[in-house]
This record gives sequence, C-alpha cells and structure tokens, in this order.
Amino acid sequence: MRTNLAIAALIFPMIQALIFGLALLGLLVAGAPAGLYPAAIAATFLASLPISLLLAPRLRSRFWRQRHGGSLMRST
Repeated sequence: MRTNLAIAALIFPMIQALIFGLALLGLLVAGAPAGLYPAAIAATFLASLPISLLLAPRLRSRFWRQRHGGSLMRST
C-alpha cells in the first residue's frame, strides 16, 4: 500500500494541474467572475485525490502483469 500511496503522491500534482487547467479554461470561456477561481482550486484539489488513488495501482508493472499476463515488452 505504501508504494501505491507514493505513486499517487507523485502523480497527484500532475492530475491536479490538468484538471485545474481545464476548469480555468472553462471559467475564462464562460466569463465567470474572479470570485469563482478559489472554488475551482478547491474543487480540483478534491477531484484529483480520488483520481490519483485510482490510477496509482495501474502504474505498477506487477499489477499490469497479474491482470493482463505476459511481459510489458512486446517481442517482434
């Protein structure tokens, strides 16, 4: 579990940046008032946490081999 948590901590800022960028773009296109920006930051922080926790196990090669079998490298 510690490895999954470490991977989640590493990918959390990247996921949050992506979601925040999309939210900010949506706010700017919609012409929303500046008072909504702090709410967007909080919402992206809360939304990024479960997404990073769901993606972390998928980034482990052992998990991938158990689910899909075979090696990660394809032989040609």
